[in-house]
Amino acid sequence: MSTETTTQLPTTTQIFFLLDRSGSMESITDDVIGGFNSYVQSQIDGPDEARMTLVQFDSQEPHQVIFANTKMAEVPALTRQTYQPRGGTPLYDAMGHLVTDANIWVEQIQSEGKFKPEVIFITFTDGEENQSREYTQQTIFELVQRKQDNEGWTFVYMGANQDAYAAGRQGGFESDSTSNFRADARGTSLAFEDLSLSTSKSRLKRSLGQRIEKGEFFENIKQSDADNASRS
Repeated sequence: MSTETTTQLPTTTQIFFLLDRSGSMESITDDVIGGFNSYVQSQIDGPDEARMTLVQFDSQEPHQVIFANTKMAEVPALTRQTYQPRGGTPLYDAMGHLVTDANIWVEQIQSEGKFKPEVIFITFTDGEENQSREYTQQTIFELVQRKQDNEGWTFVYMGANQDAYAAGRQGGFESDSTSNFRADARGTSLAFEDLSLSTSKSRLKRSLGQRIEKGEFFENIKQSDADNASRS
């Protein structure tokens, strides 16, 4: 009787961060910059290799790649020069373009056969869709659902000035991977803290070979959601 052994590839966490820079984000510009930079610092050390891609979007430029597939320790700080809110919110176009890019990078990693890529796709916005021209709500919903169900991608939706759960459902996001936050200094800080804690937990579980169920990114780590509700 022969015994077949399989080698478990080490994981690599691929964080795709889609950041709204529409004009309504102006009031929390410094809070977003500080929160984002803190989030990056929290992910430099971890149980697996992690890389990040940051894309900003607004109606003038729905797909601005700030950096791509970059090791966490080498991610450049977000500044007032690189983050300047303006324009409207082509959310669906931004999501569609970044999912397409992400798929190319993930396929490349898989073809090399060195790592098992685990995708965390984070959307951070303070407004609902209002400017898309290429992608619709239905096409994004189907795209997100397909990546979640067939490839195990994790899609996270952080929304302010809206019902994030309703907006997230329209885009195919699961409720426990969705959270509201208040668009001010306190709310934004808590939102990024929730993202940091939940990303770290997800990385640890996957590095140990534990399954991450669809839609369980936050696992009740929703300080920003509770804060927003308490001030409503």
